[in-house]
Amino acid sequence: MTKTQIAAALLLLGASLFSGEELVRNGDFKAGDAPWAELGSDEGRECKVTPEGLLLKRKAADAKVIAVQYNLKLKPQTLYRFSVTGKGDTPATITLRPQSSKDPQFEKVLKAWALYTCPLPASKEQRTESLLFDSGLKAESAYTHVTLNGKEPGSFVVSKISLQEIGPAKPDPTETVVLSIGDSITITSYLPFSQRIDALLAEKVAKEMADAKVRFINVGVDGEYSKELLETNRYEKVIKENLQKVDVAVIRYGANDQKRYDADEFKKQIRTLCDNLQRHYPGVKIVLGTGPYLHGNPDINKKYGVMWQAARDLAAERNYPLADVYKKFEADGSLKPVNGVNDMHPSAYGVQLAAEVIFEAIKPLLKPQK
Repeated sequence: MTKTQIAAALLLLGASLFSGEELVRNGDFKAGDAPWAELGSDEGRECKVTPEGLLLKRKAADAKVIAVQYNLKLKPQTLYRFSVTGKGDTPATITLRPQSSKDPQFEKVLKAWALYTCPLPASKEQRTESLLFDSGLKAESAYTHVTLNGKEPGSFVVSKISLQEIGPAKPDPTETVVLSIGDSITITSYLPFSQRIDALLAEKVAKEMADAKVRFINVGVDGEYSKELLETNRYEKVIKENLQKVDVAVIRYGANDQKRYDADEFKKQIRTLCDNLQRHYPGVKIVLGTGPYLHGNPDINKKYGVMWQAARDLAAERNYPLADVYKKFEADGSLKPVNGVNDMHPSAYGVQLAAEVIFEAIKPLLKPQK
């Protein structure tokens, strides 16, 4: 059994043990097309319910193919399992979009297009992707949509979409809540849910720390830099006002900061972020992380290396645990951990390496159940 299969099995086990209300109506499509919106056929596309499930088919290049279900009612501080199963010769994407009528700004700064959006690779076999979603204090509703990727003709069939309530997310003294904060290197929104850092860390906890109860939340988003998090109300809305409990915070910024200011300013911004976390979540343990190493590209490594060194320096100054992903990638000695010779974003293998480093850093901070 592969690591991805093990993770999927753990997710399914959790759902079976704590299964509750199913929010997606007709998520198996056995009742036809109700209540799905945007269905229909024309010369460019075909989007309809078939005996196999929801068919998304592009007949003409550039045609938009999408199916949507609105008005999914969420409960505050509740855990949900968001999942999709399907196959096709063209990739697709599934998205969950939480909303708050009391705070319209929440949906904007949440950036669900990175957090709760999952690419579904082309596959000849049925494939399931699943995410544990904490509704937090803000979200009270959501909608979901599945979209056919690309521009060329092709199709994808979804056999099931689910948003199932599995239990409460209110503060529990026996549970450790681990929050990841950062940019695209942290969220890796270009990878399926099962290949992201949260799924891999949850798998490691299940295998190596069976006596620990841990929940992972990732609020990293593509393109973000630390000062942006602090100055756009995203920290306030998505973290402070939305998450009542954070026990461990793993911070991994630097790549986008480098484009805007020097290492000293970066260090100042990270220091401010750490101070905010410690003020709003007394007793929180903070872990700082470095970014990727790009094999065979000394110019890139030098350019971004000053930011990674700033993170190391701050960790040393404040006695924070350090997850040195850079050194792990460097030790690998190949381009396998990244997406390409000029793209230092972590590959699926690179996220596995990062998970090893981060797990060792957070392991002493995880509390066993009493």
